[in-house]
This record gives sequence, C-alpha cells and structure tokens, in this order.
Amino acid sequence: MRSVYLSICAIFKDEAPYLPEWIEFHRLVGVERFFLYDNGSIDGGRKVVEPWVRTGVVSVVDCSVPLAEGGQSWAYADALRRARGRTRWLAFIDLDEFLFSPGPTPLPDLLRDYEQHPGIVVNWQVYGSSGQTTAGDGLVIERFVRRAQTRWVRNRRVKSIVDPQRAVRPIGPHFFEYTDEALAVTEDQEPVRVIEQRAWTRRMLRGLVRLPLIETDPYAVRRSSVKRVSVGRVRLNHYAVRSRQEFEQKTTRHGSSRLAPRYFAYHDRNEVHDPALASYASEVRARLAAL
Repeated sequence: MRSVYLSICAIFKDEAPYLPEWIEFHRLVGVERFFLYDNGSIDGGRKVVEPWVRTGVVSVVDCSVPLAEGGQSWAYADALRRARGRTRWLAFIDLDEFLFSPGPTPLPDLLRDYEQHPGIVVNWQVYGSSGQTTAGDGLVIERFVRRAQTRWVRNRRVKSIVDPQRAVRPIGPHFFEYTDEALAVTEDQEPVRVIEQRAWTRRMLRGLVRLPLIETDPYAVRRSSVKRVSVGRVRLNHYAVRSRQEFEQKTTRHGSSRLAPRYFAYHDRNEVHDPALASYASEVRARLAAL
C-alpha cells in the first residue's frame, strides 16, 4: 500500500446514510485514505462503502468490543499500528464531524506547517438542529447551518491529527500520548497538556446543563490546557444532534435514549448562522452522482 499524506480513522455504527457524504466531503478537502472500524452495524454500512474499498481508498476492520467497554481505544490503537509508514498524518474524528480548513490554504498544505510537532488538536464548532425536527433529503453540510457561539465552553473540546510515527497511544477519544513526552499543539502552535476532570464535578455540572453561560463542560472527561477556541486555520464542524428525529433514532440504536433529552437540550445550540460548508454541497453531490 503506497504512502499518502493525510488519512482519517473513524468508527461507525449504523451510520450508512451518512457515510457517502462524509467520505466524499473529506476526499474533496484533501483526505486520501480512510481507516474505518465497524462497531457492529446492522444497517448495511459495509455494503455502502464497498465502492471506496474496491479502489483502496477505504479499509474496514471489525470492532466487536462495545465503545463503552474500550472498543474506541482498541480501534484507535489498531489504526495507529496500521497507519505507521502508510500516512504522514492521521486524524481521529467521528461520522458527525467534518474536518476542513476555513481559509484559502488547502488542508494538506496547511498541515505542512506543523510537521515539527507530533500532533495538532482541532477545536469543535458545535452545530444544533437548525430547528429541524425530521430528517431531510439534503446533505448534512447544507441542512444544518446554525451553531453555538464560537467560544462556547463545549467548543473548547478538540480532536487530534497525529503523526503515527510519534503517537504512542490514545488517551480517550480526544487526545494522544506521544514519544519523548512531546506535546501536540493548537493551530496557533501552543502546546497542549491534558487535564483530567473529576467525575463528581461532571455529575454536578450535568444538573446545570440548561445554564447557557456555564464555564465548565459537564461532558468532558479530559480537557485541553488551552481554553482559547481558535478555528481560523483548521476547524471541526460537529453536527452533534442533527434533527430531533435523527438524534432520537441514533440514541435508540446505541442504547443511550435515557440520557438523550438532556444531551439534546444542551447541544441544540443555534445562536450563530454559519453555513460554512454549504458551498461544498454541489461538488459533493456531483461526486456522489459519479459513483
């Protein structure tokens, strides 16, 4: 398998309707390969990605361990092993997250500015439901155009793009440990340390999730030492809930419907109109039609 510059690792579970858009959007912004892990899907996701598997763009590995029991860490560690020597950068994101550069520099070219570092962390911009209650026919990147305020506390969360040669192991889904105790950096090249957030603090804060200005993230197990949200060069749009119908279907499939109302209320933030990715929609549709 030839070496490429930028790849993505992601785990999917019953995300078949979203996989084609997600793959082709990321190919459009410069991602060349995808290390995907199927966490027990029953909706035909493996068949959906078969066209990309045949061309070598996508590889799919079974991940039979439930995510809550360590499946995510297993998959991420396995992807690091598989990716070493095959890709210069490996981003670890989810199927409801879209990685891109909002500026004029293509994402792969931008990453060349960080090659001296073992990894880059990328801030979220959390999108709400845009008031939609049912699933629509359009693409995710055009249906949901309203998000939380840029500096909302939840947007301090990050995902990682790592050098597989220097990344040792995942620390949860958001951070990694690197060789020689090196540190990943933000887009502003500020070093990032991982801070553990105590369980009792999270439990207490979840009772306050309706307070919009609360300055501590009630869902964070670990957080970045950098509180500033910086998304001028590289950004991760996080479509955390999509429409209410889609969110309820997802939580039912994943067996987490008990916590769904509170989670939805907290993440359904629509203060800012920001159709940042809508301009990509026509090209993504053209790519999908060409398949």
